[in-house]
Amino acid sequence: MTGPIQRPGYGKTVLAAASLLAILCAAPASAEESYKSDYRVSLLGLTIAKSYFTTRVADGAYEVSGSLRSSGLVTVFDDTKGTIDVKGQFTKTGAVPNSYVVKYRHGKKDKSTSIAFAKGNVTETTNVPPVQKKDKWVELAPESLLGAADPISGVMVAADSIGQVCTQTLHLYDGQTRVDLKLSPVGAPQPFSTKGFKGDAVTCSVKFIPIGGYRQGRDAIEYLKNKSKISLTFASLGKSGIYSPVQAKISTQIGTVTVYATRFEKMQ
Repeated sequence: MTGPIQRPGYGKTVLAAASLLAILCAAPASAEESYKSDYRVSLLGLTIAKSYFTTRVADGAYEVSGSLRSSGLVTVFDDTKGTIDVKGQFTKTGAVPNSYVVKYRHGKKDKSTSIAFAKGNVTETTNVPPVQKKDKWVELAPESLLGAADPISGVMVAADSIGQVCTQTLHLYDGQTRVDLKLSPVGAPQPFSTKGFKGDAVTCSVKFIPIGGYRQGRDAIEYLKNKSKISLTFASLGKSGIYSPVQAKISTQIGTVTVYATRFEKMQ
């Protein structure tokens, strides 16, 4: 996905991909619960980023705070590090965000994106520095920001069963670009395990549909729209009815980016 944290270069692609998996199986709860989750982002078999998140869930509300940083040889060419903070509530239709804040440093430049929501709609966006609109810019229509969610809240899918997860379309907004991710089933649920979690997961193929807030004809957008092979694997903790990604694979012009949950543990 493109936006304030994804432009040419490894680091911003890393942050965008990792933010997609910032919550692993966060479940609505009546009592306060806390989770620790770690992620590894790889390209062509090499680790290019790592991220660490804490998720707190209490009385139907969720808070996510995390850090991400480029890793390995990538730091020689593109040293990027950042933080993400998200707040919202769980409803019968899924996660409804209140706020989304990303702050990151790329080289010596500090950048940030803040999004405010009300009743499931985007009410305010602040980008520092401001978005640079270039030729052939596809503007965001006001109605495209209704019912949209940030890239973290938006991938928490509410479903009555695991078989219904891949029948949905996700409406995501990262502060610049609005996209739809249309999910389609690939096969039957399969066992998935990582540190602190073991259970069934289902993999969906993803169709990337840009809505607005991007430059028409841009190579990266056109590749994601017409050529990229994207999959998301979802799992749920217990019987929460909320399914979140535990793995993502996104083919890009420089290779397939894989994001994998290496840890998800409920903290006592």
